[in-house]
Amino acid sequence: MDSVVKILFAVFWLGIIPFCVGVVLEREKEEKESLAKSVLFGYFVMFALFEVLCVPAAFLKISFSRLCLVYAGIVLIWAILSFLIKRKRIWNCLKSFQKGLSGMTFLWCVALLLIAVQIGVYVVGMATDADDAMYVASATTSLHTDGIFSYSCYSGRPVSVLPKRYVLSPFPIFLAFLSKMTGFHPTVMAHTILPVFLVAACYFVYSLWGRKLFDGDKKAESLFLIFVSLVHIFSYYTVYTQGTFLLIRIWQGKAVLAAMLLPVLLYYGWMYFEKEKIGILEWLQLLFLMTSCCLVSSMGIMLAPIMLGLVAVVCGFTRRRWKRIGSALLSCLPSVILALVYLVLP
Repeated sequence: MDSVVKILFAVFWLGIIPFCVGVVLEREKEEKESLAKSVLFGYFVMFALFEVLCVPAAFLKISFSRLCLVYAGIVLIWAILSFLIKRKRIWNCLKSFQKGLSGMTFLWCVALLLIAVQIGVYVVGMATDADDAMYVASATTSLHTDGIFSYSCYSGRPVSVLPKRYVLSPFPIFLAFLSKMTGFHPTVMAHTILPVFLVAACYFVYSLWGRKLFDGDKKAESLFLIFVSLVHIFSYYTVYTQGTFLLIRIWQGKAVLAAMLLPVLLYYGWMYFEKEKIGILEWLQLLFLMTSCCLVSSMGIMLAPIMLGLVAVVCGFTRRRWKRIGSALLSCLPSVILALVYLVLP
């Protein structure tokens, strides 16, 4: 019974809350209801908010429990307000998703089966990695000491200088937050629970790519997902492939960056210049996404602006939308600030 309650809390924080948080970022009239987009937007907001709160909290030596209280309160208030404001769109989104499931073809069933197998491997098995000594240990240390990088995850001793490489991208602390909210130990959360939702979110990204590349052709989309799944499954010829990051260590921040955030950044960067009209909502989507990249890995602080800059230059010049280049680059401000902080830290 205790495990069932923990699983329900995990579904609440990693499924329901992201969906409710993210649906408010979709345009009501211009975009068709999409469960995938809403969940992805929700993760962007949750990642970005945690980055904005956790980094200052670490430098100010605020306790981990207080950080969790403030962050959980903000996210829950956002989700409740979003639900009240967008309840009709939420209902339409769920109906659209149910309709899609009822009308699945054989190829779609194959695609979903392959994705389910990849998720199932995480549930019934466990892959370990040397980087767990930092990711999982840091989360466990935060839970037991009520501090944010105040104790070394390797020796357990108090630290005199914050590890700047990790304090600016505190994804292990986000893992600790999820453990605290659900009751799962960080090891279980990292190796079993979190991968279920992150792998699904990664394939939400590829479903968006399939929809865009094949202009709504459902058969082509399903074949695309089957092809991507097979590429991932048979990509363990080195530990540095995207499939390895997705299927072996998705709980690590750099794996989330490689398997989920950079592909979706390429998509939304492209869409930012593709749309005829954009407003503050599209810019906020990009801003939250860029800040999310900063949370998961210090590599995201640099790689995300580089990718967005390349997309802005190519699409901005080809589409002759010069003003959007400036606004797109403005969303890189969190990365610029964190890069400067990294340089001045001892």
